[in-house]
Amino acid sequence: MFTPPDYLSPSAIRTFQDCPQKFKLGRFDNIKEPPTWHTHVGNFVHEVLEHLYQLPHEERNVDAVRTLAGNLWTANDWENRVTALAEPLGSTKDFKVTAFKNMTNLWNLEDPAETDLDDMEMTVVAEVEGVRMKGIIDRVAINDEQFAVISDYKTGKIPNPKFDSEDKTFFQLLAYALMLESSDGVPTSQLELLYLAHSTKLELEVTPVKLSIAKGTIVETKENLDKACETGEFVCNVTNLCNWCHYKKIGVCPAHQS
Repeated sequence: MFTPPDYLSPSAIRTFQDCPQKFKLGRFDNIKEPPTWHTHVGNFVHEVLEHLYQLPHEERNVDAVRTLAGNLWTANDWENRVTALAEPLGSTKDFKVTAFKNMTNLWNLEDPAETDLDDMEMTVVAEVEGVRMKGIIDRVAINDEQFAVISDYKTGKIPNPKFDSEDKTFFQLLAYALMLESSDGVPTSQLELLYLAHSTKLELEVTPVKLSIAKGTIVETKENLDKACETGEFVCNVTNLCNWCHYKKIGVCPAHQS
């Protein structure tokens, strides 16, 4: 009934796991979720920090962040993008303050002037156990032992370990580690999640067990997705998170139609 996507990204796998119906509405029914305050903050912060690390080491300072943020704000029309939000959480000044705080909190986690990165916003296309994958890695650094260290900026909340296991929290980066080794032959030794709003770094040593669990998640999700595409049955995973779901809000989710 539906043709499975040619490629899956780690985020698409996470969406299907969380709610197959949400995946269907976005991917097959082409009902896109609008940008939000939080996604805009994340994108703007990523944009500025990517440009920061393109500067020579000695020029990576808070003043450079301020200049880059101002230039990119104008060049990429962020003023209009923020004011066009359907549900803003504040003024454009509030947005700038929030984003800038996330950016400068990076110095609480590392010194950019002493941080070496080998790639940023790296597009990776690979097969993992026969599943074709595609994604973009925030940052990759190759250490002295020729292992990759994959890191990712986060501007949201730190996951609660009561609800999100370590394997779930790091799934995206574990998937990237599998993809990077498959595509470039580079093994990964460490993963880092940089929660900028909270000045907190979560780290995970990459082990064969962790990679095996992530690999199993990828394969299982692909099998379940193929089955859903064949039968047309994309179940609704009804949880408290539905209260924040765009598809419930606009009345297209079958689970919430009277």
